[in-house]
Amino acid sequence: MIDFRYHLVSIVSIFLALAVGIVLGAGPLQGQIGDTLTSEITQLRSDKAGLRAEVTALNQEGAERDAWEQATVGRVVSGLATGRGVAVVALPGVETQNITSVTDLVVSAGGTVASTTKVRSDMVSPDAEAKKARQDLADKLAPTLRVNPTPTGADKSAELIDRVLAAALASTGPTSAGQDASRESLAGLVNAKLIDVDPKTTVPAQLVIILANPVTEGTEKEQQAVAASWVRLATALDTAAAGSVMGQFAGPPEAGKGTSVVAVLRQDSTAADAVSTVDNASTSRGLAGLILALSQQESGQSGHYGDDEGATAPFAPLPKAS
Repeated sequence: MIDFRYHLVSIVSIFLALAVGIVLGAGPLQGQIGDTLTSEITQLRSDKAGLRAEVTALNQEGAERDAWEQATVGRVVSGLATGRGVAVVALPGVETQNITSVTDLVVSAGGTVASTTKVRSDMVSPDAEAKKARQDLADKLAPTLRVNPTPTGADKSAELIDRVLAAALASTGPTSAGQDASRESLAGLVNAKLIDVDPKTTVPAQLVIILANPVTEGTEKEQQAVAASWVRLATALDTAAAGSVMGQFAGPPEAGKGTSVVAVLRQDSTAADAVSTVDNASTSRGLAGLILALSQQESGQSGHYGDDEGATAPFAPLPKAS
């Protein structure tokens, strides 16, 4: 049995250890510890100041680069869309400011914004009732737009509604449906809450720019399905127009990476041969790339540009100096 003397010895040992520590800290080790701490604090302050200066320099460099790109991008694309009507089609999630940046650039390139359409997510809803409603609407509008109602894929309703929207927005010649039929069809799509556009001001376009964000809602499988649906729509728009390009923005950071629509398009050989892509439309270089790629499309060529997997070059070929 442990007696009182054992407890007393233990307590005395603890206090002796504390006393020794205090004496050493206040005596022989005091200067050494203080000097070490002072040196470390001084070094940390120096490192912090150096990092702050480096960040400031990098921010300044980035701001100057962005300013230069923004100042020159209009000159790079100047005249490339002269006499062309361009339909801008924004898929769900693309911010208004990004749409405005693209429409402004079309004007800088000498083109005319034939229409600005925001596609709603109901356009590709897998819900059975929604699919039936799209099928009924597509069957009604297809004859007006002279769209062949015979499907080539498994999902007739989805494929036909894509071709209806494409025919209403883009035209490659006088054999296409008239402007009144296009506007009437667009009004039907608006009333069905599939798109947002002003039918009264819309005119048929020769070229199409499709804008996308990564798909972030649902499971990975669901994201892939939605992205594939947008690729199908892009292909329909390309068929109706003389050329098309899809540009992808980064999307809000809090949404996460999600599934890249551009990546899915690049993996589809049929779509990739027809529709050009730009994966960095959030940058000035990417914005200019949209117009450059669109100009290349008119010559019968397609390409894939940017920084992500599947890109064949950082940007589309620059126009030759005259």
